[in-house]
Amino acid sequence: MNFLKVEWTRKRGIIALIATCAVVSSFVLGGYVATGNWNPWGNRHYYQVLNANFQECYTPVGGTPQCQSVHNVMFNTGAIYVEKLVTSNNEGFCAVSASCSFNFIAMSSTATAPTAGQSSTGLTTAATSGDCGVAGGTGGQNGAELTTNGFAAAAGTVTDISGNSPQSSTVVKTFTDATAATTVAQSCLVNQAANGSANRVNLAAATFTGVTLQVGDTIQITWTITWTWS
Repeated sequence: MNFLKVEWTRKRGIIALIATCAVVSSFVLGGYVATGNWNPWGNRHYYQVLNANFQECYTPVGGTPQCQSVHNVMFNTGAIYVEKLVTSNNEGFCAVSASCSFNFIAMSSTATAPTAGQSSTGLTTAATSGDCGVAGGTGGQNGAELTTNGFAAAAGTVTDISGNSPQSSTVVKTFTDATAATTVAQSCLVNQAANGSANRVNLAAATFTGVTLQVGDTIQITWTITWTWS
């Protein structure tokens, strides 16, 4: 009887060991399927904003589009705003709404390229500004946002993401020169139309080869935000 009892205990131990191995294997395999990483603790990012990309297409009256795609800057302060909005809804600026979200495009004639570390929120001071072309304030780009002649910041047409990761959403706006020749050399993706505002956040900016538009000329701005999630 003692012999049978020992054998039965051994069998139960083997069965438990097999079951444990199966559970661990399933966990590791499931983690690999979900993250592409054999270490199930190695990838804990469930979603991520990857990048913002810029293109402009200038079209003279009666002419053909002339397009530029350039590298742009995503500001650290703009990224922090998005992070706080997602994690705590306590970003410290305006409440998200139709009039406060990153579907507004602003323009500037400033040719000085910004850097990611320049502060790009709120009123213009010596160190910070939410206006386009003024990142880093009067000690940074030290430029000015265009507010007249058809180039005031305005909401673009938004195409939302759909389907599997990765995907892109776009914000597109066409500006038309209204009354006088105007040079544009920079575009920004901002959270509201009004410049010179304490609630203004500039998420990203792109500096491109300056274009001088004549009355009736148009320039189409496209901002593309690429997303991935797992």
